[in-house]
Amino acid sequence: MPGSAEQPQEEVRLGDYRLGELRSEGTRTRTYQAEQISVNRAVVLERLKPGVEADAELVEQFLADVRAKAAVDHPGIGSVYEAVHDRDAVFYTRELLRGENFEDLRNRGAAFPPGTIATFLRQIAGAMDNLAQRRIATLSLDPRHLVRGDHEVVRISNLAVAADPDPAVEGHDRHLLAELFQDLMKGDRSGATRTCTLLNMMAGEGGTLLTWTQIADFARKLEQELSEGAKVASQAIKTGPLHDPPSGQRNPKALLGLLAGVLVVAALAAGGLFLANRDPPPQARDLAAMIEIPGGSYQEPDGQTVKLERFWIDAHEVSIAEYAEFLDVLAALPESKRCGYDHHDQPAIKHDHIPDGWESSLTAARSGAAVDGLPLDPNHPVTRIDWWDAHAYATWKGGRLPSQAEWFAASQGVCLEPAGRGPVDSESGDRTPRGVYGLAGNVSEWVHDSARNPAFPMNPKSPVACGGSYLQLRSGVGGRAWLPTREVRRPDLGFRIVRDRAP
Repeated sequence: MPGSAEQPQEEVRLGDYRLGELRSEGTRTRTYQAEQISVNRAVVLERLKPGVEADAELVEQFLADVRAKAAVDHPGIGSVYEAVHDRDAVFYTRELLRGENFEDLRNRGAAFPPGTIATFLRQIAGAMDNLAQRRIATLSLDPRHLVRGDHEVVRISNLAVAADPDPAVEGHDRHLLAELFQDLMKGDRSGATRTCTLLNMMAGEGGTLLTWTQIADFARKLEQELSEGAKVASQAIKTGPLHDPPSGQRNPKALLGLLAGVLVVAALAAGGLFLANRDPPPQARDLAAMIEIPGGSYQEPDGQTVKLERFWIDAHEVSIAEYAEFLDVLAALPESKRCGYDHHDQPAIKHDHIPDGWESSLTAARSGAAVDGLPLDPNHPVTRIDWWDAHAYATWKGGRLPSQAEWFAASQGVCLEPAGRGPVDSESGDRTPRGVYGLAGNVSEWVHDSARNPAFPMNPKSPVACGGSYLQLRSGVGGRAWLPTREVRRPDLGFRIVRDRAP
């Protein structure tokens, strides 16, 4: 228990770390909240007890477990910072997860709607699936290892150990999550029946044994259905067993909702779709392809010739699904680290990279609905982002925004047919022989450099967007727009990235 043992004077500071509260103590280790002095960072420090440090075998086992933790690379799982083995101590430090753990949430009686439970489960199952796919063994989960941070982002303490994965641990973890989220769910909300069905299946009821991949997939589908507020599913829950009126008062609409609810649960139990009478929601496709553009001389729009080194450009404009992944990663980071991909000149008043109208666009894309009369799916281009957003995403992906010269080099020597708004990989005449899509239409695209508008040569340089868009099809591949600031956000303005080395 914290505070159960005296803290020796020599443990106040270990190298670059100042020890704080003793959080827990085991037979071999003590765990402290600590501060990394050089960077003013709060961490968790776990060290072998002084007497154990003399046992070479136990030291090696401890360090092997630390190496297993350091091999974990997932935004939903806490990071390991460093391990130290010297004559003074054997210890390692890890990320201090910010937020409230689920043991405390349950103890204080917190309750969440089914859609939020599905969001929690989707994140946790995704992280656990990553570990399972890489065959990384872990200790058993405990509600204290799950931390709820801002924006309902859940992160998991790093429990990796140097061992072979144990199926019994995985079974324990599934049961624990099923029971935990049953306790935390508001049972009288729309979606409760389906969410309970998924949780029961996780616990193995009916002989079903779900993998983490299946759990994450089912949770994602349930989250999407509940977030879009599907009318059939909503009626099924509202008029189902949790809200049954007296039998004499049921109307045909209520009976139809109850029947839909039965079909939904049956479809889920069979491992099928959440809504048996609806088309499945659109799925994000793999759009990671990049196209090599050879080095050489290329003509710029103003008629000058520029020599370029070889580079690689995205085959497609960045999609809604790809940008959503970027925002998920940012949300999972400690607040102090979310600016790590920002441009050094980004205005101080800009605090995030969330596009205008993001929630409605993302919800519509995941359900195949429309926004402003335009149908969306996860593979449509992300829009309503400014230059700073595009730069941050490109940096996160290990690339950069293309220069104006590079953007036009990717399109030279071909005649492209502008196309209207659609998925970034739509097959149309707007595709170069090398395989670059959407340069002439779909959406215009941010480039890195500013330029003077040749029509107004006395004006200062301005940010530039290249290519036509579904709102300006006549501009085509040679189109350029000089924008007043990098803060401009438009429904027909997106981007793609380039790299200097092969991806």
